[in-house]
Amino acid sequence: MTRSLMNHLRGNAVAYVALFVALGGTSYAAIRIGNQSLTPVKLNSRYFGGYVREWASVAADGRVIRATVRVRVGTQATTPGDYLITWLTKPTRQCAALVSVDATGLSGVPIPGYAVEESTRPGRGDERSIVQTYDSAGATAALPFDVGLVCMTPR
Repeated sequence: MTRSLMNHLRGNAVAYVALFVALGGTSYAAIRIGNQSLTPVKLNSRYFGGYVREWASVAADGRVIRATVRVRVGTQATTPGDYLITWLTKPTRQCAALVSVDATGLSGVPIPGYAVEESTRPGRGDERSIVQTYDSAGATAALPFDVGLVCMTPR
């Protein structure tokens, strides 16, 4: 019994140390940080904030269904689920695209899957985002999605 207990302690020593540090840190924070210590003044919009600059709903074939501005969506015939979105707005380095698979699509039937935005970069007079959509098994698939261009609040 003692041999198996010693083997267990030796094999899990790092886990026990991490657990001790984590519990100690939260206990310290619970004692030292008072109630109402985080006020709205500390969450000043000069330090935190952002806004949705543009958005678009895109069909699986790359057709723009709805959008706030003119948006071009290019697809690759060889790779379904690969989209290049060109936002026809003034470029900035403080924006990123957030994307999600349109949960029901046009048919109203739930569509399992997910989407990934690889990069948003300024182009010449526009901003471009690369989006890839995947089915529930993780294979690239042409799926409808919603995408928004979210930017930091200007200072």
